[in-house]
Amino acid sequence: MTIARKSIDRRNPFCTMFAVRTLAVRTLAVRTLACALFSAVALSPIALSSIASAQIPPTAPTAPVSWPSDSSGLTALATQLVNAWYAKVTAQDADGAKALMQSGFQWMNFQGALDRTGMLAAIKAGSTASASVSGVIATRVGDALVVSCQVSAQETIGGVTLPTDAAPRLSVWQWVDGAWRMSALGSMNIPSTRPAPNAPSFAGDATANAAGLAMVTAFVSEQTNKAYEKYDAMLAEGMQSVNFKGQKLRADLVKGAHYTKSSAPAVFTSARATTCGSLTVVTCTMSLGVSIGWSTLPADPAPFMAVFQGTGDAAKVIATVNTNQPK
Repeated sequence: MTIARKSIDRRNPFCTMFAVRTLAVRTLAVRTLACALFSAVALSPIALSSIASAQIPPTAPTAPVSWPSDSSGLTALATQLVNAWYAKVTAQDADGAKALMQSGFQWMNFQGALDRTGMLAAIKAGSTASASVSGVIATRVGDALVVSCQVSAQETIGGVTLPTDAAPRLSVWQWVDGAWRMSALGSMNIPSTRPAPNAPSFAGDATANAAGLAMVTAFVSEQTNKAYEKYDAMLAEGMQSVNFKGQKLRADLVKGAHYTKSSAPAVFTSARATTCGSLTVVTCTMSLGVSIGWSTLPADPAPFMAVFQGTGDAAKVIATVNTNQPK
């Protein structure tokens, strides 16, 4: 740079002034760029991340499901979903049915529990020839749609032909990956003489099963121990249940707990717990003899399902299915 300035000085003073100013501007630009680079290096990772975020537009989040605005809208949605399910089942459309189930799905009836794989095998076997849905009751509990209904169907399960009279069913749905999908399904279509339940056809995760067993034990114990306030607190607003008396809402269970008497604590076996987003689906075999008003339920083992929303002490029961019935 010094040599260049001297050669210019010898030729023309004006050029000297111009060159000096040009060099000054360039020097200032270099210094400014150096300061900017130093500042960028000195910034914290958080600040750098903020800059990058400002330069790169964030990915738009997936639009949430639009829930119906009233109870009639919920009922219409639930009716559509349940009819779609039974259309797949009666057509033995296993692929179509699979699209309506979450990976942690569980099904339960008088024989016990099936996971999604077991349910798909049952559908392929063609155990349900026809189905007519009525009496749909739909409630929203957080991100879950709880649906109970009556279904009259021609069903043969395990070689046993079931009654064709309408019987209660309960299902729980969530909006997952852009579609409504089931996490749980239970049926109260039971032979007049209920056989002993089968062992679950799937092992599940041992840790999850143990946690699910603890959740169910705590829930049922609050009822049998007459801890009414704790029992009521575990029932979510909008929860539903199906049992030998039919479709029941939260108020029915709260009232019924005061008229229920048990002779011994419940005994649970074969617990299976799966997770579907915010929900934990627990199936098991429960032995609990109770009297409810004029009805007496035997202490024979009977499949039982409970669906919990949340975890730990904050978990709430949003759905139950109890297949025990008077003899």
